Amino acid sequence: MSQKYAAFKHKVANYKIMDSYKNLHMWIEVNKYERLKNKWHLEIFHSWEDSENLDVELLDTMNRGAI
Repeated sequence: MSQKYAAFKHKVANYKIMDSYKNLHMWIEVNKYERLKNKWHLEIFHSWEDSENLDVELLDTMNRGAI
């Protein structure tokens, strides 16, 4: 079964990743999508050698919902 994802590019220090997740979740809510918490969510790492300059895409499963 296919899934739809909201994506957010995190390209700063690793300890700020929760801020990026907060922005991703706010975007989903503001745009009237529903997070599908029981589905697969992804983190695609492009660079992790430097913890002060992490490069990762955060993908949260979602669908159009009645919020």
